[in-house]
Amino acid sequence: MKNLKLVALVALVCTLFTVSCKDDDDNASSANNVMTIDGTQYTIELGVLEEFGENSDGSYDWDVSFLSDGFNINVGNETVTGIGSTLYLDLNTNSATGLVPGTYTYSNERAEFTWVFADAATNFNVDTEEGNYFDAVSGTVTISGTRNNQIIIIDMLDNNGNQITTNYRGALQSF
Repeated sequence: MKNLKLVALVALVCTLFTVSCKDDDDNASSANNVMTIDGTQYTIELGVLEEFGENSDGSYDWDVSFLSDGFNINVGNETVTGIGSTLYLDLNTNSATGLVPGTYTYSNERAEFTWVFADAATNFNVDTEEGNYFDAVSGTVTISGTRNNQIIIIDMLDNNGNQITTNYRGALQSF
């Protein structure tokens, strides 16, 4: 699992060409762009959407990663350093062009509107791959809005009953 997290972070950096722009909506709720992991709230500094293509069942594999502050992303050197909190989602939808509105639920098998893997980490050190890991085993991901104003609400539990929630609004950096 730890290597999967590192691979996801490295893949994110290797294909990241620009840093995401924050939504400048002054009327946005203070509850936007936060993730709560085991009772502690973290501000989301970067949301990323990554395409993995069509699955064998005809659904499409899209992964979402959220990164808190504490990480340093050097696009020129394609490196990530630092310590922070992350949330990674492996989502499946019915669209080859991106995430579509709907409720995504856990499944052991890929199918439209499912998530097959999700985990969070706090105090994750990129260099040592150490941190506190939370592997989600149940819950929902609700998506609404459009590509430039994506709204993602996450409510999950990990294998120890710890809650993982997220409220994100804005554009996801695509690659």
